Amino acid sequence: MRRPGLALKLSVLLMLAVVGIMLLDFSLTPGSALDRGRLLVFVALAFGMALLGALVLDALVIRPLVRLSAQARRMVVQDYREPFTPSGLDEPRELGEALEHLRERVLAEREALRSVNAELEARVVERSGALAEAQRALLERERLASVGRLAAGVAHEVNNPAGVILGRAALLLDDEAGMPAEAAEDLRVIMRQAERIRDITGALLRLGRPNRGERAPTDLAAVARSAVGLAGPEAAARGVAVTVAGAGSEVMADGAALEQVVYNLVRNAIQASPAGSAVEVRVEGACLTVGDQGAGVDPAVLPFLFEPFFTTKPLGEGTGLGLAVAHGIVTEHGGTLVAQNRPEGGACFTLTLPGSERA
Repeated sequence: MRRPGLALKLSVLLMLAVVGIMLLDFSLTPGSALDRGRLLVFVALAFGMALLGALVLDALVIRPLVRLSAQARRMVVQDYREPFTPSGLDEPRELGEALEHLRERVLAEREALRSVNAELEARVVERSGALAEAQRALLERERLASVGRLAAGVAHEVNNPAGVILGRAALLLDDEAGMPAEAAEDLRVIMRQAERIRDITGALLRLGRPNRGERAPTDLAAVARSAVGLAGPEAAARGVAVTVAGAGSEVMADGAALEQVVYNLVRNAIQASPAGSAVEVRVEGACLTVGDQGAGVDPAVLPFLFEPFFTTKPLGEGTGLGLAVAHGIVTEHGGTLVAQNRPEGGACFTLTLPGSERA
């Protein structure tokens, strides 16, 4: 609500000033007679001038200031969304324009601050996620290292008796002609199981010991063909066709260790594929994929495939170390090994390595 008090006060002051000046003029004029009629005329004239001045002052100054004051209050209530509309002349208009400029600056600064806050929140979320992932990876690596150290110790203790059993069984089989057929078959079973123990302990030792093989530029496609050749007899026995497609690039790797990785992937794919199906090994640059036509992998167990001693094979057919060793070798080479189910059916393992570092 507008308050006319200022205009009224200024009008009264103006009227008193005019009357005072007139009275002073009369008193200082020689021979002047101050009669009541002339005094009333002068007072009426002073009152009229004061009223006119008050109206002019109210129209040119007071009303524009009141409108600006009301707009300023609404601006605070409406969060600076309503623009100022400068009115009046000279200083009141300049004041309104300055307030509008201030409002625009406040909105611009607020928008900039909102943008900075959003960016900071995004960075905090990103850094928090990265920190959580790094912590998870660190814990996982420490857990695997502990398992590897424990497995290596157990492997050393088990490998020696297994070697003795294997050697003694082989010596006994040298006299196979002089023993019953059933005893000879029992010895062969003992040798096969001792060889299985040796293979398992060897995998445990590789799991617990970092790979220090020599790394050199290695043709990934050649490694894939060699690994497929090693798995060829098992594929033929199961009636599974294995094909190699694509062309690879050179990668800095330990060729023997890399061949072990690909062989494990191909062998798992062969064992997961039904007779009459096919396993496809595709090489593109520094990326190798092995896809089968089996039943695929249960999504619930996908996160655990590369953990030591985890296997989806029936009891007695798998140790749960092949993929763990393969994953460890790939990680040591600075690469990644991931598993997923294919839309057309079957599982797909993707091995990605850094390219050759030869400049």
